[in-house]
Amino acid sequence: MKFKISGIQQVAEIIRTRTDLRTKKTTQEKLLVITNIPSPDADASRLLSLNRSYWDIENKLHYRKDMVFAEDRSTIRAKHGPANMATLRNFSIGLLLCNDISNIKRCVDNLRHNPSQLLQLAA
Repeated sequence: MKFKISGIQQVAEIIRTRTDLRTKKTTQEKLLVITNIPSPDADASRLLSLNRSYWDIENKLHYRKDMVFAEDRSTIRAKHGPANMATLRNFSIGLLLCNDISNIKRCVDNLRHNPSQLLQLAA
């Protein structure tokens, strides 16, 4: 069976090698990358760079969400609750970043003590 998916320009394979520092065990993981970027615009090193930058952004966002909003300790588990809360956390971080607030944790702590300041951010 053949599938035709429009827009695909490249398919690449990334092989990750990890070594557990405690056990010294080495494992490999293969990852398929599908992109609409043509090969003249993104060679192998560019695709790898894009993949790494994605995880850099993802890790920074997760760190912020966990340190500021304690996302990993959330007890919300039912129905759409976890996805809704993740959306609210993402929106909150985005709103603060759009207002040139670099220390999100400090700002959220201040807003907890003075919630009326939140209206100034949304304006």
